[in-house]
Amino acid sequence: MKHLVLLWLAAFGCFWLYADNQSDKIDSLTQLIGQQSGRERIETLIQLSEIYRKISVDKSKEADSNAVAYANQEGLDSMKGIILLSMGKTASISGDYELALDYMNQAATLLKEANNNTELARTYVNMGLVYKNLADYSTSIKHFDLASDIATTHDLKDQEAAAAANRATVYFALGDYQKALDSYQQAMTVYKETNDSLRFAKMLMNIGLVYWQWDKNELALEMQLQAKDIIEKKRDFVELGRVYNNIGRIYYQDIKDTALALEYYEKSLAVRERLGNQLGMAVVLANIGNIYRDKKQLEKAFAYYDKSLKISRFIGYREGVALASYYMGMAYQTDQQYHESNRLLDTTLQVATTLGLSSYDELVNEAKMNNYVALGDYRAFLKEFDSYEKRHAEMRSNLTELQFELTACEQENEKLENELSTTNQLISKQTDLLLMYRILLLVALLALLFIGINKIRNKKV
Repeated sequence: MKHLVLLWLAAFGCFWLYADNQSDKIDSLTQLIGQQSGRERIETLIQLSEIYRKISVDKSKEADSNAVAYANQEGLDSMKGIILLSMGKTASISGDYELALDYMNQAATLLKEANNNTELARTYVNMGLVYKNLADYSTSIKHFDLASDIATTHDLKDQEAAAAANRATVYFALGDYQKALDSYQQAMTVYKETNDSLRFAKMLMNIGLVYWQWDKNELALEMQLQAKDIIEKKRDFVELGRVYNNIGRIYYQDIKDTALALEYYEKSLAVRERLGNQLGMAVVLANIGNIYRDKKQLEKAFAYYDKSLKISRFIGYREGVALASYYMGMAYQTDQQYHESNRLLDTTLQVATTLGLSSYDELVNEAKMNNYVALGDYRAFLKEFDSYEKRHAEMRSNLTELQFELTACEQENEKLENELSTTNQLISKQTDLLLMYRILLLVALLALLFIGINKIRNKKV
């Protein structure tokens, strides 16, 4: 407990050092605004909004509003697209995704008219992030692709990397870890070339999560801790909230150190509450609930789950609803409230199905079978078992099909290797013949040269 308090104090100490640093920047920018006019003043207000976004959503909204008012006053219509993008980012952080998309759509229209490709690509990236949070993955990828196309066409390296990095997060959510890794590495290469250590750390963190999914736990933890050190130095508390949560998950799920896991979860929650990051709070609250469930402190566990579920429903974070519902279902199973457990598990499956997330299918199926056994409801158990059998029969069928395709590929590969071997032998023979022809040609040329020289000598004689 003493160790936990010290870590809390350390986390808050870092945060307040960060806040003091940000306060200095805010004071400097606020003074600068009074001395500026035109485009420069709006750019400073937007920069101020970005800083506030990390420590106070309300202050960020105020800075955006001041930028709008000044643009209207001075007739600076060309800046309105950039201002609307800033407003959209602020709305997204607060969890108001509908308002965020409204602002960003308006921004995209104005930025197209102004041919501002840099900010347009950035707008599409941010729209993709909002759609990801809404679990509309196909629309999310569509917007990242739009940003990527613009960035590639106009050689905008930062936007190209941002599109790749964020597209990877969608592939990760869908369980396509190889595509996620490819996209993360694409972005990482750019950030390494441009010496952008903070964004490099973010990619390091995300790649670590891919390795974690592949059960490379030690490597995953090592990458998270490396990323944490960089992010702490850069004092980016939005990303620090993420990396603390990631480290907590690895300690909890794989290293089985619930004490360290709770410490990192608590640190993440403290940062996210201070920032007003609703989505981040929903995720880490659910994770903390699991710790207390394992400690058999079910009242505490349900309190955290309930907070998580309410936040996710309030901001429309459906993936969070599925996650918290599943965790609550498992907690009710631990508490031997099997009917309530099944109700939450059904909610999980319903939400997951609408999102196209198959990762919950087997988890829910297994949990419900255990519930029905405990209830003695063998008819319901057999129904669930039938679903289990069908799923595994389908998996066996898919495996058989894959094995058939693999055999066909191996046969085709063997055929190609034989053809390649034959071709190489033919090439070798032709190379030998070509060398012989060259030698014969050289001999013939030397003979002609010798004959020519003799004729010249004979003429001279």
